[in-house]
Amino acid sequence: MKSQNNRLKNSLTLIVLALIAVLLGYLRDSIFKTINALLRAWDLSQDFYLPNYLTFLENFEYNTLVNLKWALTLFFSILYLFLSIFAIKWLFNNKKQVNITIFTYLAIIFLSGLFISIGLLWHASSDKMYEFARYLMGMAQSPIILMLLIPAFKLAEKENMK
Repeated sequence: MKSQNNRLKNSLTLIVLALIAVLLGYLRDSIFKTINALLRAWDLSQDFYLPNYLTFLENFEYNTLVNLKWALTLFFSILYLFLSIFAIKWLFNNKKQVNITIFTYLAIIFLSGLFISIGLLWHASSDKMYEFARYLMGMAQSPIILMLLIPAFKLAEKENMK
């Protein structure tokens, strides 16, 4: 009976983690698409009606919204980092794997910052550098890293058992 309760608890925890990841992704996508649409409307001198929960964005200036997107990028990356840490701790209970997860996120953020910096220094490559940095940060703001680390850690566990 205890084993069945543990399996049920584990299944429910996995479902809750998956739901949190999906809802977090939906919230992030909704906020960013709304900000982008508002900025585009301002660029084209058009009216844009914000969802009720984001009407406060109308009070910001254009550059403030652009900077807010940078802050939100970091914020959502950190949220996914914490979600990933919790999932890895829960699934593997191994400090080394938690450290690898943290290092992976920090490396992605560092590389993105490096690409942005290179783009700022060498203007000829700024569009390509920004695009690549944006792609990397997109991974950090999604469950993709977790979806790659879990099978990698499972495979490593199997290899260590041999």
